[in-house]
Amino acid sequence: MRNTLSQPRRADWRQGWILVISGFLPVMAIIALAPTLPTLLGHFRDVPNAALMVPLLITAPSACIALFAPGAGVIADRFGRRPLLLWSMAFYGAGGLVPFFIDNFWAVVAGRFVIGFGEAGVLTVVNTLLADYFEEKARHRWLMIQGVVGSVLGTVTIASSGFLAAQGWQYPFLVYGVAIPILLASLAFLFEPEPRRKQAHTAQAATTRFPYAVALTVCGVTVLLSTIYYVQVINFSVLLKDLGVSDPKSIGLSMALPSIGVPLGAILFKMTTRYGAGTQIFLVFLGYAIGLSGIGLAPDYKVALAFAFVQQLANGLIVPALIAWAQSKFSFEHRGRGMGWWASSFFVAQFLSPAVVNVMRAAVGSLQVAFLAFGLIAAACAAGACLLHYRAARAARPQPGM
Repeated sequence: MRNTLSQPRRADWRQGWILVISGFLPVMAIIALAPTLPTLLGHFRDVPNAALMVPLLITAPSACIALFAPGAGVIADRFGRRPLLLWSMAFYGAGGLVPFFIDNFWAVVAGRFVIGFGEAGVLTVVNTLLADYFEEKARHRWLMIQGVVGSVLGTVTIASSGFLAAQGWQYPFLVYGVAIPILLASLAFLFEPEPRRKQAHTAQAATTRFPYAVALTVCGVTVLLSTIYYVQVINFSVLLKDLGVSDPKSIGLSMALPSIGVPLGAILFKMTTRYGAGTQIFLVFLGYAIGLSGIGLAPDYKVALAFAFVQQLANGLIVPALIAWAQSKFSFEHRGRGMGWWASSFFVAQFLSPAVVNVMRAAVGSLQVAFLAFGLIAAACAAGACLLHYRAARAARPQPGM
């Protein structure tokens, strides 16, 4: 009986699916309002500088993730994963639903910052718990499922938001109520994890000092990759217009077609896990090199769409690959803080990318040539990643006579 009681609780499909669905909440905070921007602009047209202020409602939660995720990681490591996740979901639901009940622009702003604070905790703890609950093979499977399910939920959310916006400006905020049943499921099934036995010796031998050098490496690679990631995501609709697709409905459909590559990229992540994170990061750079360069050289929008599919394939691979790589770099005692740094880095790039693209466009003369320039940068990074992987593999080989 004593041995049974000493066994740590093991996670199963219930915890896995709760974390998969919870991991979509930060993404939903942005995309749920994207189709409603014209409606919001119309409703808040009397707000001073509305053309600038209203779009900030959509991106404000991302700024909160960049600011608060590192702090959320410290709290998770020091006071526990589960309490922070539950409180974060409560903040997410409350902040998301406030605008439905209060017709005031500044109340909506406050709600968006509250939801962003909740997002920082949710994103950090979900990625931390996936590594705490599951061994590497199972963890990779759940990350693949998260990528596939996330793309489907994204389509459903955008469609639902458009339908709700037709009923009134405040109705799309109802989608944030989904945090309530997820919170209840988390209360029922999530538990505070313990370090796995095989990590016990390492955890005892290691000091409590946070591995800053490792964290800075993870953050640097993440900022670089995610900055390139957002080049196509943010600017492709503008480029399609430059290539002759002027009708908004046609632009929307044209952007939807290449997005089929995202879930396929998540599956590609699972298929390539045996080759390691270095190979996956090389594949992402290679996909960006082909996709962005192809878009930059495309003579018309049809060719651009074909190369955009390659880009989206890499986009489906990048997020689970980066998360899995970051998870593997931090021990249990530092994992929350490490994943907080990772989340902050990924969303910092969302703000950096538009500015970097504008600088590049000014330097090369047009948006399409800027796509080509970023493709060439990705190609150089792919070559560098391949060289580093080759040197690491060569160094790991036993030397003759030893």
